[in-house]
Amino acid sequence: MVKQNDCLDLIAAARSGDRDCMGLLAAHIHDRLYPYLQRATCDHHLSQDLLQEVLLTMLRRVSRLEKPESFWPWLYKIARSRIHRHYQRERRRRLLHMQLIDDACRSLPQRRSGILEIIVRQETREDMAVAVSRLDERYRDVVRLRCLEDMPYAEIAGRTETSPELARIRFLRAKRSLRNCPLVAAMAND
Repeated sequence: MVKQNDCLDLIAAARSGDRDCMGLLAAHIHDRLYPYLQRATCDHHLSQDLLQEVLLTMLRRVSRLEKPESFWPWLYKIARSRIHRHYQRERRRRLLHMQLIDDACRSLPQRRSGILEIIVRQETREDMAVAVSRLDERYRDVVRLRCLEDMPYAEIAGRTETSPELARIRFLRAKRSLRNCPLVAAMAND
């Protein structure tokens, strides 16, 4: 365990650009911050990912830290921000997937809605959500931007930091992947 004075010395050295001290400080931060992230997320892999984001942010910004004695509150604030941002992204992603599924279900042929058809439509919506959620994240993003936001490939390329050609290829691969999904194939045949 690093003492408070030693920690302040590590922070001061890290602020001046000493890479060895940055490494020692990062190891100390890992030991202290990982349990906090683990309790907040209850997910080992997510905690590790968030910890990496916090460490990278700390390394980029530590030279601008005005009060080294406020290092730990500053670091926990960054960690809370990363946790909050992660769950906001997840919530948005789930909402967009449900919207995509709702739009796909609306495009299905409309028949008289009996109770059985309502149940089937709901199950289809859920199955489509599963099929889309199984796509690679790069493909899900392109499908969302193309189908939900009706973006041209040039704008999709700007949003996803790719070329328009790569955006088009990813969209085609996503469609092919969804066609190969047994559920989607069965829906297309109905």
